[in-house]
Amino acid sequence: MKNREQKQGKVGYREVLRQREYFKILLAGLVNRFGDSIDAVAFTWLVYAITGKASWSALVFAANQLPSVLVQPFAGVLVEGMDKKKLMVVTDIVRGITTSGLAVLYLTSCVNPWLLLAFTLVNSTVEAFRLPAGLAVLPKVLEERYYTFGTSLSTTLSMIVEMIGLGMAGVVISVCGIGIAIAIDGISFFGSALILCTLRLKKERAQGGALAGAYWENLREGLRYLKGQSVIRNLCLLTVLLNAVITPLDSLQSPLIQEVMGQGSSLLSAFAIALTIGSGLGSFVYPFFAGKISAVDLFAGTGILIGAGMCCYTLGGSVRGNVAAVYVLTILVTFVIGVSSSVLVSALNVQFMKSVSQDYLARVGAIFNAGASAATPLASLALGALAAFCSVSQIFLFSGAICVIIFLIIYLAQVRNCRGVV
Repeated sequence: MKNREQKQGKVGYREVLRQREYFKILLAGLVNRFGDSIDAVAFTWLVYAITGKASWSALVFAANQLPSVLVQPFAGVLVEGMDKKKLMVVTDIVRGITTSGLAVLYLTSCVNPWLLLAFTLVNSTVEAFRLPAGLAVLPKVLEERYYTFGTSLSTTLSMIVEMIGLGMAGVVISVCGIGIAIAIDGISFFGSALILCTLRLKKERAQGGALAGAYWENLREGLRYLKGQSVIRNLCLLTVLLNAVITPLDSLQSPLIQEVMGQGSSLLSAFAIALTIGSGLGSFVYPFFAGKISAVDLFAGTGILIGAGMCCYTLGGSVRGNVAAVYVLTILVTFVIGVSSSVLVSALNVQFMKSVSQDYLARVGAIFNAGASAATPLASLALGALAAFCSVSQIFLFSGAICVIIFLIIYLAQVRNCRGVV
């Protein structure tokens, strides 16, 4: 019996890749990520090329985030009563049609700002249904003992594919044009749908009631489930807080490099590379020590490292006269933050998957994603107001200190109660 348990305990990336149905989902996701990474650059250029105004870029960005916050919590309830595989295929096809249609309209000079706004809202709304469906399918194709390595593998490969896509985006746009770059994203959705058509899942019993009068009851039931599960509430709250406190890393990158470090685009590029490499490495190594460190120690340790790293950026003002020192400081701190944040996010995702019942995964996952998505724009607005009174350096110091305090309190509270966060 003991030998059998030991054999079952031997799990690694190779064993995860042998899970055929999970591999199909992984491959479909990577195809999507490649297309999206090219489109991320192309669509940004397209919005500004068509509108010529930064305000429109901000408006389109807001429209892209809106369905994640407002639609996804309600979409998750509907997803529970649907055929998850069919929904994933249909949503990918719809996004493929709309994205390819936008490429054709651009190539025929028929695109205007309002059309871009409508396209963004449609695609983001469809994605609000696709995400909970994808989350709910995972436990059906991957056993719980594979969650740690499966999550890490998906994150690591996604980052690699994203880097390749971002690297190719400039070449594709310059050689073939924006329209072709967007068309590639459209084709990637069709490719993903084709792969998912081959997915073999156990037949799900239709739950029509979830789509009719029982909808609001199912929504309330999901909220009651979330309310009654302190572990899941803590994970959701932790994710929201994490997204909020690290918002300066996204929204204030350029001001940090220019105002604090006194450098230009070269250091900004090095910043992005260090963050990406650190994140990829963190997600890759996470499974190897996840079982050796308690969840509370892992959460607290990585959270404190992230906060301390953000505080360390303020040292750039002291060494900005030495270019080499500025580069070393920025790259080293950013790399540590990348590794720490990736490990923390991977740990949160794995614990979330393990803690939520499959019957509630789509509903609770949708609420979880909506809260996490809402944290970023709200924190950005707060930072905008704070920037009127504080320097960039002070904002990073304040955000980093808050991050350290939050995770230190979590650690001390759990130690005092003699139990883990999860």
